[in-house]
Amino acid sequence: MAAKTDSHPAEALGPAKETATRLRAQLSALESDLAQALESKDYSRAETAQRAANGLRPAVLLSEAQATALGAAVAALRAHDEQENAVAVQREREERAESDRAAATASERKAHAEAQQHLEAAQSAVKEAAASLREAFAAEMRETEFRQEANRIEVEVGWVEPSAFGVSPAQHIGPAVDLDPVLIAIRRSGV
Repeated sequence: MAAKTDSHPAEALGPAKETATRLRAQLSALESDLAQALESKDYSRAETAQRAANGLRPAVLLSEAQATALGAAVAALRAHDEQENAVAVQREREERAESDRAAATASERKAHAEAQQHLEAAQSAVKEAAASLREAFAAEMRETEFRQEANRIEVEVGWVEPSAFGVSPAQHIGPAVDLDPVLIAIRRSGV
């Protein structure tokens, strides 16, 4: 029995096994009949069973060999398919990894640029805060000057007596700054 070459070995394996099993069962039946015939000393029946068994045996062996060969071919093809599949899976995993890495690297660059932008904004804000703080102290000094000017006018007109201690300076900016660690750090930074 020649195997078909136009079908996949997996398709031929089932029928080949069935044929081999059927032929093996027929051979077993003939060998059993031969044994019974010999036991009952029916040599004519034994000779017939022997000829039939001898004629069937090559077909049985060929059929079993074909089934075995087809089984090996199916196993080899499965192994080959699994290997190809493993290579495809690995290639896909590497392509996905490359894509994921490229996305992560692009995101890293974007995050770095954002961090740099925020750092520059913070540095600018600190410089602006330092400038505002200097302006606040300068305005406080002017406040003291205007307070002294107002006191001098009041003394000249006679509305108030001159004080031995003078006019108290405006001191609300320094204490407010001293309560805020961030403002203390900005003031000390000298920016």
